[in-house]
Amino acid sequence: MVRSVDVDARNLSGVADGITNIYDDTLDVIVVRGAFDTATLAEAGERLDSNASDPGWSRPNVKMPPEDLQLLGTDTPATPTYQEPRGASLEAYLGSAASHAAAPARIFKPGFDGVSEISAVLSQISGARPAQVARSSDDRPYVPFTIRRLVDGKQVGIHHDYHYRLDLYSDLSGQVDTRTLISYVATLRSPEQGGALLVYGATSDEPDVPRLANGFSYDLSAVEERYDCKRFVMNPGDLFLLASGRCLHRVERISGPKARITMGGFLALAKEGDRVLYWS
Repeated sequence: MVRSVDVDARNLSGVADGITNIYDDTLDVIVVRGAFDTATLAEAGERLDSNASDPGWSRPNVKMPPEDLQLLGTDTPATPTYQEPRGASLEAYLGSAASHAAAPARIFKPGFDGVSEISAVLSQISGARPAQVARSSDDRPYVPFTIRRLVDGKQVGIHHDYHYRLDLYSDLSGQVDTRTLISYVATLRSPEQGGALLVYGATSDEPDVPRLANGFSYDLSAVEERYDCKRFVMNPGDLFLLASGRCLHRVERISGPKARITMGGFLALAKEGDRVLYWS
């Protein structure tokens, strides 16, 4: 069963310590409606979906056309990709973070600081803990968030995000509570059809979750037949938090001329439990 709560940003009392609830395995999904200014995010989404110019999208999954996610903010994401199935090295990732450090400031109109806005919202749902961009042990910053674009015909297949075993996480996994990993996703632009987030009542540590004959990929049809599923439709300004380190999830295939554009990444409680660290 997928355990979720859907709240308005004007009243967060019900999720005042929601990130801890996710860690304690009493909650899987938090949806905060209107977490960010709708007009600001929608304007950025519309501009980023324009064919007038290419802001510099990287395409780490181009080898798998149905999952050809376009990425802005780094060309070395903190995840496995079809280009780098085991993820990049930590040095390559931190180098990319440094070279793209100015990118977030170009995404939104003046006056909207994405890092400050994300930090403020995450603090409100983490028991008032400060929320900070993760930094390496030698004090180099991680990427605070990336912009993700899925166009007509594209999707994100069923998966989970327990990435701590990757070499890229060799430093960060010593700083955070690794019981789970949480994804945070804010919507900038909604497609005409598809693009919903689907979360399944199947956890990554269950030994018998159905897989395809290759033994690697999950068998979507069998998973959907066996497990509970919840579908979440998000609008510009909404924030979605998911225990993605344990819950299987996917993004529906996009249909139509409008892309699905989001910003986000991952977060975790610090090992000491006194703050939230986030990155992408």
